[in-house]
Amino acid sequence: MRKLLSFILILACTVVLWASQADASDKIVIRFAHSNTPSDMDPYHALVNKMRDKLAQKLGPDRIDLQEFPAGQIGSEERSFQDVQQGILQMTVLAVNNASIFAPSLGAFDLPYIFTTVEEFDKCVDENWDLINKRMEAESGTVAIAWHSQGFRFITNSKQPITTLKDLASVKIRTPNNPIMIGVYRAWGTSPVPMAMDETFNALQQKVIDGQDNPLVSIATNRFYEVQTYLTEPHYKLWVGPVVANVDWLRSLPEDVQKAIIEAGRETTIEMRDLLKTQEAAARKFLQEKKMVFCGVPADEDEWMKRAMSIWPQFYPQIKNLELTEAFMKTLGRTLPR
Repeated sequence: MRKLLSFILILACTVVLWASQADASDKIVIRFAHSNTPSDMDPYHALVNKMRDKLAQKLGPDRIDLQEFPAGQIGSEERSFQDVQQGILQMTVLAVNNASIFAPSLGAFDLPYIFTTVEEFDKCVDENWDLINKRMEAESGTVAIAWHSQGFRFITNSKQPITTLKDLASVKIRTPNNPIMIGVYRAWGTSPVPMAMDETFNALQQKVIDGQDNPLVSIATNRFYEVQTYLTEPHYKLWVGPVVANVDWLRSLPEDVQKAIIEAGRETTIEMRDLLKTQEAAARKFLQEKKMVFCGVPADEDEWMKRAMSIWPQFYPQIKNLELTEAFMKTLGRTLPR
């Protein structure tokens, strides 16, 4: 009898242990990487927290473990995108000009002056969400779970005030290694210097380059005010970025989890729109307090726009499939330049 009781006790303990292990293994881990250093002003960190909170609300706190890997711990934005493709990471958020390397249709977002307001971007995403993901899946095996903007990329430099294209010509500007953005600066009559973001601060500090362009929030969080004096506000390029997930991984999840992730992404997209206004205003005030000189919108921005848009047809072969670009034009009530 004693042996039987001992056997039952051991069996019960084994079942409890097995159940606890099964529960632990059933917890879905989402490794989410990004390139920014977490702070109260950082949009990436805010986005991750919003996604985590929404998934906990929808699925309970013990169903999902969303792990944040910030500050480029995993590698560059391009590397993180590739890791998502290979299933090493489950999600990443990155600038669309880095994502378009792998999903060329996203080059539509890179075309200069395609969006003249943040609201135009919001409308294009809302009306073409499924088409965007159709193209991303076909080209890269990924889909966008959420979208956000950090505002227009403004030009900073340490050399001189820039209020016209003539002022820009002698200023050596860093750009991402993105052919469309490089082409824009060449159309403006200057010689851009392609460079990785993590090399930019040191290059500015050492005067290898004079300036760069980024949204106000990035200028503040990356401390560019320490090595830059002047800030000019052309509206040629709206910084936008997707939260990217591997489509095969997403479809392998239980249906309720898939639904929760998709809903959380849509809701986060909407909430990030309000956050942008708050963070951009705070960044502008912060940079003014740091004594950056705001030069305003270029006096001849019509010429900036004319020259920048003249290069669109050069990059249609790079975008390859123009279905998404044409859809954006339809949403905006405009005609695709030929």
